[in-house]
Amino acid sequence: MSRPDVIFSFIRYEIKRAIARRKVLALIAFTILLDTLPYYALSTAGTTIIPSSAYPYIWIAGVFEVQPLFLNFTAILIAAGAMSEEYEQGTAELLLSKPVERNDYFAGKFLGGYILFLIILAFSILLSIASAFTFFGTQMSLEIVPGLFLAQAFASLIFYSLAFMMGELVRRSSLAYIFSSAVFFSSIIISAYMDLIYTLTGKGIYSTIRTYLPTSPANSLPVQYAVPLLPSTASAVLQFVGSGSASVPTLDLSVAILLAYTVPAICIAGVYFWFSDISRKMS
Repeated sequence: MSRPDVIFSFIRYEIKRAIARRKVLALIAFTILLDTLPYYALSTAGTTIIPSSAYPYIWIAGVFEVQPLFLNFTAILIAAGAMSEEYEQGTAELLLSKPVERNDYFAGKFLGGYILFLIILAFSILLSIASAFTFFGTQMSLEIVPGLFLAQAFASLIFYSLAFMMGELVRRSSLAYIFSSAVFFSSIIISAYMDLIYTLTGKGIYSTIRTYLPTSPANSLPVQYAVPLLPSTASAVLQFVGSGSASVPTLDLSVAILLAYTVPAICIAGVYFWFSDISRKMS
């Protein structure tokens, strides 16, 4: 039976372990650059790029510009090494030799990495809002931020889960990064091609393929949540960052597709971990 205190201990362990690695510090530094420099550049570019009437909503530029690429890739970087690095360093065998259940270890590792990702996500959103205040004055429609945070958190869970699964299956951090990134970038590239072919031919099959690729619901869900809650004035900002429309028809379909990828990935990782041997330190 799972023990909450043991799971919580593994959550703290995973967060501390991940922070101790330089890649997390690099991600935080990159987040600061992505959420500050664009606002400074926009503030010095004049009013021809984004009309002054849209300035109170310019905070969404950083939120939606970062989400499609950086945040999903951040989720991959955190999750791919969560399990695999323990096998490489030999610490998995040591930790599981203690009087703990495998499901406690698995849940703590999964949740610890995901909570760390949520911290980076929250930091990114808050930094975007602070930068928008600094360079463009008072911002509006901030009441949607909590819901937008949850939408982005759920949307990125698809790539976090896929990378976590890869880390458990291959048990090599480098291979887990490569395979997970390949899925991510292949989805982006194939989606672009499907969109182009659909535009040229008008055949619905290509639009359907694009819809069910993992990047489509991940990118669509935050837009589908936020757009109905934002005034028409904010559309200029959304169009500027290329997030004016969603590639999945409905919010419910986005949620269903995300679950269709996420739940099996978690289950596969869990079943493989539960029934496989725990290897000694891997070279």
